[in-house]
Amino acid sequence: MLLTSPLAESIYASIKDLPIVDYHTHLPADEVLNDHTFADLWELWLKHDHYKWRLMRGCGVEEKFVTGEASPYEKFLAFASIMPLSIGNPVYQWAHMELEAVFGITDLLSAETAPAIWDQANAQLAKGISVNSLLKQFNVELIGTTDDPFDSLDDHQSLVERQHAVKVLPTYRPDPYLLQDEIDLEALKARHDYFHERGCKMSDHGIAQIPEKGTPAFNALVEIAKWNHEKDWVMQLHLGPLRNVNTRTFETSGRDSGLDTMGSWAQTDRLITFLDELNKTDQLPKTIVYNLNPNESAALCCGIQSFQQGPTAGKLQYGPAWWHLDHVPGIQEQLQLITSLSALGTHIGMLTDSRSFTSYVRHDYYRRILSSFIADKAISGEMPHNESLLIQTAQNIAYYNVKAYLNL
Repeated sequence: MLLTSPLAESIYASIKDLPIVDYHTHLPADEVLNDHTFADLWELWLKHDHYKWRLMRGCGVEEKFVTGEASPYEKFLAFASIMPLSIGNPVYQWAHMELEAVFGITDLLSAETAPAIWDQANAQLAKGISVNSLLKQFNVELIGTTDDPFDSLDDHQSLVERQHAVKVLPTYRPDPYLLQDEIDLEALKARHDYFHERGCKMSDHGIAQIPEKGTPAFNALVEIAKWNHEKDWVMQLHLGPLRNVNTRTFETSGRDSGLDTMGSWAQTDRLITFLDELNKTDQLPKTIVYNLNPNESAALCCGIQSFQQGPTAGKLQYGPAWWHLDHVPGIQEQLQLITSLSALGTHIGMLTDSRSFTSYVRHDYYRRILSSFIADKAISGEMPHNESLLIQTAQNIAYYNVKAYLNL
């Protein structure tokens, strides 16, 4: 699957079993702490997955079978029934990768195969598949959660005290507090310090665009970036989402229900203004820029190169293909831009950005695409046909670079 040549297969073989550092997720730390188990395939697969919900709606499934009052089995049947319509979609690809990786099921999912797959998967879930067994199976080394600055982080502390096999680090995400009329920077700074004491290494900001210079939100974001620089944290900027655009469905299903899309705001100028403001005083932290709208992909990737600075290789990262760009052409475009405008060997790889513990197949998905991308370049003459160099590059991108970037 997704491997285009024997060379791609060789590169993939060298990285497929490397540990996973999943530095940005929306996974709940309490479910790791309590080793949560799953009642059925719906809870494991469909309960929180807005990628699947969007696809179901697009294939004509009524909302009661998506987020409504239908039973878990009815919702699973509805999802299974639309699978033949969605061949080539990443959700189709991930679903079948998950069925095979977790349950050993290789049948194509459809209305006809759904009852047997439901029974087979649920029987295995009942035998003890849990959060921690999944993390072990996928060889997950680190999870970065996404946390409100005023969260107690008690679950994270308990995981540390129990010396849990997987490192679970909090991430400081202050988005709601930067939208207030009066921003309490003193309180946010105190919580930033609190998070640091509990092992936090990153802040995260999911915003439509960088605020206009001089506004309270811009000034607050600058201050947080300076705190990050002081503590050697990484700043993650998720730019571009236009949220909850379907008012009628939002009123019944709420946030994070698959109702967000690509915003069309201009991004590059404001981002460069923000980075330059910090660079003037040499307080620019390591920064990952995630882009949701492909219209400005090249401009954003090119723009951040103007602020690269040693001794950190790839101090500013054009981040992994994100959300609506997390598919084969989106990942290929991101890799192409980094290769053309930056240095591919400094890239820090993939993440899930997910609420699902089976979504770790997305790292395998990425590693396959990466292997073929590098192999195809070598075969065409754009990269050296030196297998050891290509393998080392792939291994660094898949695992070693991000460990160095986060000082793990």
